[in-house]
Amino acid sequence: MMRSLYSAISGLKNHQVKMDVIGDNIANVNTTGFKRSRVNFATMLSQTMKGASGPTATQGGTNAIQIGLGSVIGSVDKMMTQGSVQTTGKDTDLTLQGAGFFVLNNNGQTVYSRAGGFGFDMDGNLIDPGSGAKVQGYVWPADDSQSPVWAGTGDICFSLGDPLLADGKLPLALTTITEDFSVDAAVTDSNLIGAANVKISGLTQVPVGQTPGSGEFSFDPATGTITLSAAQAGAVAVDYISAAVLTGADGITTTFQVDHPPVPGAAVYVDGTAYTLGTGSASLGASEYWIDSANGGYILTLGTPPDAAAIVGYDFINQPHTLTGYSIDQSGVITGVYSDGTTSVTHKIAQIAVARFANDAGLNHVGGNFYTSTNNSGAASVGSAGQDGRASIIPGTIEMSNVDLSTEFTDMIVTQRGFQANSRVITVSDTLLQELIDLKR
Repeated sequence: MMRSLYSAISGLKNHQVKMDVIGDNIANVNTTGFKRSRVNFATMLSQTMKGASGPTATQGGTNAIQIGLGSVIGSVDKMMTQGSVQTTGKDTDLTLQGAGFFVLNNNGQTVYSRAGGFGFDMDGNLIDPGSGAKVQGYVWPADDSQSPVWAGTGDICFSLGDPLLADGKLPLALTTITEDFSVDAAVTDSNLIGAANVKISGLTQVPVGQTPGSGEFSFDPATGTITLSAAQAGAVAVDYISAAVLTGADGITTTFQVDHPPVPGAAVYVDGTAYTLGTGSASLGASEYWIDSANGGYILTLGTPPDAAAIVGYDFINQPHTLTGYSIDQSGVITGVYSDGTTSVTHKIAQIAVARFANDAGLNHVGGNFYTSTNNSGAASVGSAGQDGRASIIPGTIEMSNVDLSTEFTDMIVTQRGFQANSRVITVSDTLLQELIDLKR
């Protein structure tokens, strides 16, 4: 058979592969963070009809006579160029400007992605919404003047309403107890005396003294009594923050430094006795208190000193700093804004990790906008954005696909013509063979 038939067949197959790649590029023209591919052809092994000869004293040299046997796919390259940036305004939408990848934990497997359209799950994990893969980073300690632990990445998890870890002078851990209201609509529990942030899922709190209706409850911090409507009989889970326990140096000190003040207008409870807000620290009555700001915290002063014989439990409604908002900067640092209703403070929560590779195009594309490392990509260099050649982060945006439709359509025309030309070679070769067969007539 003629060599041209098989050469043309290889051309058909290769142009079909190129068309497949073009189709994939166009299909992902609106895929976040997608990187287009291109196909490079290479020549197949040639058949040598005559070898090359060198020149002599009496005769010049001659070149080899070789006939090509077609083409092969030389490579399919990922074009890791920067895509355009689309502004979304969503806080957790992030674009990498430059070389680098987000690091995610996808069901125990470390994967890398340029798609930064992140969100939260019900537990506050920062995730890729399409797969549930958890975004990895470095978590700051309670003292954010220190550096985070760089030894390894971990899940980034936070939610609005989270307490400030640095609020150490009052207990902030949320506690849950179950109370039984099947016998009586009112239950008194000493654990709840002076408790703060008392909540019952599905019920709304009403002021003490008001009779709760259906779907309501009241709470008296002086006695630790919760009252429900008669229609709410049964076991009820109660969430609360325990009363603070403060110790004076000599057992009778009336002033204490705390990290946050009582809720404005709330009473302070000392062993069940209510202290009301006075008019100033110099003129406090026996059952009054005053709060002053000092040294980045607050000074609580009581009108009557506590029992000098032992540590005193100050059972007062407290208002810890809780997370009310956050922002993400170009280095991937997530900074939270915490408020106690009176003042606001900022605290670093975590830093998003960014990975860099020696050869981005050598990564293995595993679907879901994810890549994994290979022998030719090199090991991931994971660290802060904007350092050691890693990309910086643009918050409130996402990176669009780098597919250029004008380029793809032009390549499509060239590919179509190449396919047609190879098919024409097969047709002409078949005609020549038919002429050869007709010689026998």
